[in-house]
Amino acid sequence: MRLKCWETTDGFGADQVAILFRGETIFFDGDMGEGDEWDLDESREFTGSEKVWVKEHDSQDSDELIGSFWVADNNPGEQTVALTGDDSHYDLQYRVD
Repeated sequence: MRLKCWETTDGFGADQVAILFRGETIFFDGDMGEGDEWDLDESREFTGSEKVWVKEHDSQDSDELIGSFWVADNNPGEQTVALTGDDSHYDLQYRVD
């Protein structure tokens, strides 16, 4: 999985991005700023389709939704999703085997 930040949720400063999959929260370590690109070596098994949520995790405010999308086991290969919630822009690449 690879995440690229083009613009953070508030347009300046850094985001701490969390991915939620099947009730599990997966954090990218540290703060992500504009231009940052991170790789995360994670895999999860699933059948059918599952909704994935990407949020900016705030300790002071409620989490801000960066985006959500569905993954499906019948759509194998590498995928890229543009996430643009709360005035942000991230691209998330993932692979379904």
